[in-house]
Amino acid sequence: MLSAEDRFYPVPLSTELAKVPASEYKALLSAVGSKGAVTRSELAARSALPRSSVTLRVRELLDAGLLVEMGETEQTGGRRARRVGFAPSTGAVLAIELGSKHARWRLADFAGAPLAGNAFPMVIEWGDEKVFKPVEAQVRQALDRLELSIDVVRSCAVGFPGPVDFANGPALGPTSYANWGNGPVSSQLAKWVQGPIVVDNDVNVMAWGEYNSKWRRENIHDLLFIKHGSGIGCGIIANGQVYRGYDGTAGEVGHIGVTDVEPPLTCSCGSKNCLEVVASGSALVHRLKARGYDVETVGDVSRLASEGDPVVTNMLREAGRALGTVMSGIVSFFNPALIVMGGLLGSLEISLLAGLREATYAKATMFSTRDLRIVTSSLGAEAALYGATLLALDLAYGLAIDLVEERGG
Repeated sequence: MLSAEDRFYPVPLSTELAKVPASEYKALLSAVGSKGAVTRSELAARSALPRSSVTLRVRELLDAGLLVEMGETEQTGGRRARRVGFAPSTGAVLAIELGSKHARWRLADFAGAPLAGNAFPMVIEWGDEKVFKPVEAQVRQALDRLELSIDVVRSCAVGFPGPVDFANGPALGPTSYANWGNGPVSSQLAKWVQGPIVVDNDVNVMAWGEYNSKWRRENIHDLLFIKHGSGIGCGIIANGQVYRGYDGTAGEVGHIGVTDVEPPLTCSCGSKNCLEVVASGSALVHRLKARGYDVETVGDVSRLASEGDPVVTNMLREAGRALGTVMSGIVSFFNPALIVMGGLLGSLEISLLAGLREATYAKATMFSTRDLRIVTSSLGAEAALYGATLLALDLAYGLAIDLVEERGG
C-alpha cells in the first residue's frame, strides 16, 4: 500500500515542502527554473510570495551559492533591476525514458535546459544491467565532452514502461520484466548516480510533463493522459497532481475487459478480451501480419496509416472505438476536463482519435462530456523526457533546500 504522500506528486519533497521556509525556497527555485535569469519582482509575481519573503530567501540562496547575480535589466526609467539565475556549479539532472524497444536519456541544467542526450534501441526484457550500462557509458562520455564530472548529476528520474512499486522500487506486472529482479529498478543507477533517484510508470511521467507544459497555465487540473503505442496505459492528473491509487497501479486501463469481441482473445495476463489485446499497437501488428502485411513494429502501423492504407485506417478507428468504450466509464466516474492522447499511435493517428471521440461522447454520461475535450499531446514524443526532467529537478531542488537550511537559512 502506498502512503498518502506517495499516491500523489511531488513525492520525495511533499512533507518537507509543506514547511516554511522550505516551501518558499521551492517556489523560488521553480520560478527561476521555468524562467531563467529573473528579477526579484518577477520572482514575486511568479511565486506569489510577498516581496519581503522573496528578498530574504533570494539573499539566502545567493549566500549558499545556488543562485548568482546575472546582470541588470535595461533601464526604462528608475533604477535598473538586478537579475538572478542558477550558478553554473549548481549541477545537472538526469532524465531517462525507457520504452519496450528503446531508451532515451537527457542531461539538463537546473533551469531545465538540455545539456546532452541520446536515444538507442534496446529490449526491455534485457533487464536493468544491460539497459542501464549503455546509459551510463553515454552519460559519462557526454560529461567528458562538457568537461564535467559524474558528480554534477544531482538527481535522476526514470519513466518505466509498466507498473512500478513506487514506494519500494521493483517492477510489477508481466513475466517479461523477470530480468529486472526483485530489487528496485534504480539499483543499477544508484551505483553511479550519487543523488536521489525516482522511478515511475512512464505514462505517469508523460502525464506530469504534459500537464506542466501547457494545461497548468490554462487552469486545467483534472485530466487523463493516454499512452497508445505497443501497449495502452493511462496517467491521471487529479487536482494538479499525479494520482497512483492505493498500491500504485491506478490507470492500468489496458487490462479492462472489452465486450462484444468474437472470437475471444486471450491477453498475456490470462484474461479474455483485455483492451490491450484488442486495441494496442502490438495487437494491431499481430492482426495485420495475419492478413499478410509486412509489419514488425508499431512504427510500421503508423507509416501505413499515414500512407492512407484503408485496412489499417479502419483498424485504427475500431481500436479507437474500443478505447473510447473503456474510457467512457472512466470519464463518467472521474469527470476530467481533458483527455490527452500520446504515444507513437495516440499522438499521431487521426483515425484512432476519431474512433475514441465517437465512442466516448456517445457512451459517457451527458454531464461528464458537455465540456470534455479530447486532444493530442502538445509535447508528442517529448512528454516522457520532459516529465522526467521536472521530477529530477524537484528532487534536486529538495537537496538545494537542505543545503540552505544546513547553512542556517
